[in-house]
Amino acid sequence: MKRRIAYFSVLLALLLFGVFYTNRQDHVAANSQYQRPTLLIAGLGAGKRTYNRLIDHAEQRDDGHYVLTAVIKPDTIQYFGDWQPSEQHPLIKVVFANKWASWQQNAIWLNRLLTQLKQRYHIRSFNAIAHSRGNLDLLIAYSRKHPLILKRAVLISVPADGALGRGDTLQNRLMANGRPEFRHSAYRDLVQARKRFPPGVHVLSIMGNVGNGSDSRVTNVSSKSLVPALGGRFSTYRQVLVHGPLASHHLIVRRNPRVRRLAVNFLWPDAKMNQLR
Repeated sequence: MKRRIAYFSVLLALLLFGVFYTNRQDHVAANSQYQRPTLLIAGLGAGKRTYNRLIDHAEQRDDGHYVLTAVIKPDTIQYFGDWQPSEQHPLIKVVFANKWASWQQNAIWLNRLLTQLKQRYHIRSFNAIAHSRGNLDLLIAYSRKHPLILKRAVLISVPADGALGRGDTLQNRLMANGRPEFRHSAYRDLVQARKRFPPGVHVLSIMGNVGNGSDSRVTNVSSKSLVPALGGRFSTYRQVLVHGPLASHHLIVRRNPRVRRLAVNFLWPDAKMNQLR
């Protein structure tokens, strides 16, 4: 009889310990102080390598560090990497398995990712760097749902009124009221998104000019059209124009050192001191 009582006592103690340990683990997970991440969103048809040099630049100066790659598939999201709470400025690559989906569809998938990041890491906000069509993915997504608060966004080569070969032309111009003369589907969608786009985002818009008023793919008029379409919802807005061969559409995000410095300094103002090392 004594053996049976002792056995049940040990069993009860183990069960209580298991419940305590599980509750403690849940408490630790819920209170892990993961820092605000920066999502790196590539453009139409682009993949995992788009931001490699920017990541190298940030890591060399100990400003930001790569932690995850999120591969978004139609029915699931796969995560690669290891994100520790100690990372001050975590960088997350966002890759769409279907590189050619519409921005409306990508917006749905991106909000799914933001929801999962909130659930997994208990974060409340995020920053973003987007290039080309990735800007539309980000802006349309944030106008629809807000699982996380967008604080700062670096928008590179924004096709706010389309791109060359995709609606826009070099003959387009900004009229006296600031709007583009020829308005395409991207512009109309951004104007529509304005109704639900939360105020408060700080924006740095970077565009390239290879000598003809475009970065060879997106016209400066198209990028500037972001202001009349959606700019009234931004908390602050800064616009920078870069020139030269590294200002072309694909190189501006992959190889332009000035763009890398602008992005890092804008996202993490304290990183400006690191540039003096």
